[in-house]
Amino acid sequence: MDMRRFLPILLIAFAALFILPQLFKGKGSKTLSTKDRGRLTLDAVGRIDRAEQQAFSTGGKYSSDLAVLAARDKVLASELTIPLLVDLDVSDNGKTYLARVSSDIVSTVVSRAGPTVFRSCRVLKSRTGIDCPIGSAVPTATTVTTTTGTTTTTRTTGTLTTVTK
Repeated sequence: MDMRRFLPILLIAFAALFILPQLFKGKGSKTLSTKDRGRLTLDAVGRIDRAEQQAFSTGGKYSSDLAVLAARDKVLASELTIPLLVDLDVSDNGKTYLARVSSDIVSTVVSRAGPTVFRSCRVLKSRTGIDCPIGSAVPTATTVTTTTGTTTTTRTTGTLTTVTK
């Protein structure tokens, strides 16, 4: 048997198995980067806040239903696929609300009570290029350990610093 007869067939089979799939493979990433997930998390809490303000201006009460807010804002609905953990709590009279939005990159809270707005943010993964927005409070913990004789006392206190640039 002469192997030169089968050489063209082997080359075609090699090209079909290894070269052609590389040529037709889709270019581009199908997943979000950590920086994009962080940006979309911060954008989602902003969109929830704007939707809540709109609900308050039209009905005099904040909405406790995330489905209603997402139906008003199609971009918010698409951002909920990141995945995000969204906690939405509205007071009994509907005049105060708190929204917490968290992803694996950043966790943020916005709260409104009348004209008072409180924003808090914590970056959960460093080196992602995501920073908390200007004007949000960043909680930090300070632990103090005191030793007296054979007794050791550990006390942890929290402080807030406002992000300014």
